[in-house]
Amino acid sequence: MTRAFVALLVVFTTFAYADNESTSKSERLITQKNEVICKSTFSQEMISKQMTFSNQTNQQTIRRIAERKIAAARKTFADTGSYCDAAHVLMTFEPESLSGKDGDAQFRE
Repeated sequence: MTRAFVALLVVFTTFAYADNESTSKSERLITQKNEVICKSTFSQEMISKQMTFSNQTNQQTIRRIAERKIAAARKTFADTGSYCDAAHVLMTFEPESLSGKDGDAQFRE
């Protein structure tokens, strides 16, 4: 059983190493690591914005801003596929207007 596990580990490690050889060394060291970091940042920021949006004790404007940031980040990720771009939008996006749009949540007054 142990030999089979070690053999599978060697095979999978070989394939993983061979796949990494197809990208340049600088691309592996910079781009992929940054996307991993950005994915974590994006996840944390998205959870924070979701909590802000979902908290009914927050003012409607604060909840609406969180909703707009979430929508903008989702669109950015869909367009670019980059967690770094989406995380940047979550942290810096400022909506032009908070007036109602189709698909907006309806807050109780």
